[in-house]
Amino acid sequence: MFDNYYLVLGKEASSKLKAKTILESSATMGDYIYNVGYFDLAAGYDFIQEMKTTFGTNFISSNIVKAGTGELAFIPHKIIEKNGLKIGVFGVTTALPAAEKAIEVKDYIESAKVKIAELRPQVDLLVMLFNSTRVQAINAMGDLSEVDYVFLSRETTRTRPEKAQKPDVPFTYSFGIQGKYVGRFDVDISDNNQPIKDVTSAMMTVSIFEQRLNNLQKRDPNRPLEEIYKNNRNVLNMVKNYKKALTESKSNLADGLNASFYSLIPLGRDVVSEKTILAVVDETLKTCDTLDKQGLQSLN
Repeated sequence: MFDNYYLVLGKEASSKLKAKTILESSATMGDYIYNVGYFDLAAGYDFIQEMKTTFGTNFISSNIVKAGTGELAFIPHKIIEKNGLKIGVFGVTTALPAAEKAIEVKDYIESAKVKIAELRPQVDLLVMLFNSTRVQAINAMGDLSEVDYVFLSRETTRTRPEKAQKPDVPFTYSFGIQGKYVGRFDVDISDNNQPIKDVTSAMMTVSIFEQRLNNLQKRDPNRPLEEIYKNNRNVLNMVKNYKKALTESKSNLADGLNASFYSLIPLGRDVVSEKTILAVVDETLKTCDTLDKQGLQSLN
């Protein structure tokens, strides 16, 4: 919700307004789930509670507790039913800002283990929202084998679709911190008792070789490639290799009963903005400029 784990002097009002606008807008997106993390507490726990009351935001955390009590400060998880599937979502964070005294964190790995044991028998897909550094996430993966997907926040890099997922650990993704891309996941579950196979690489390979063959076919759409290029041995070899690779990639796609495909969608000018929300954002940014000027003047 914030650019950092603290509020910059003179910009407190604008920072809070931006956070409020984010939550107000996301509330219109449906069952939006928000794992509370390190940068979300810049304005304090009371501010988050106020936002929850105002906008009904689904803040979750399985390891943030009220200081000195052990009582969870937020709901620990959500179970969503979608297209016949039960999807369990829980979140943990590795740390809180030192200035935050109203709440504290329990051990994130032990908390995750408890939540996995509780939710795994209840759901078809288990998703963990993990607010951590990259190193912390890598070190924790050995304890998360029963999770299907891990989505990282506080990680500045984006997971690219062409990157192969590591075996024997959850599919793990991060989307950066600038909101320039949306990650989309298409999941096809045929047998709840079988593992999920990431077919992203195979599907991208199929697309690449189909495009290459289509480009060669443009020379004459009505004749087989072997006939078009019968006098060009180099191109014929390319056609042979492309078709072989295409067949192998399609075979890899057919191997998995349960398949997951990841695509990264750039939010560029080609994406049409929702006009009502865009108007709110534009007005908010104007107001923030005014608030920042007033805040800086008050420091002089």
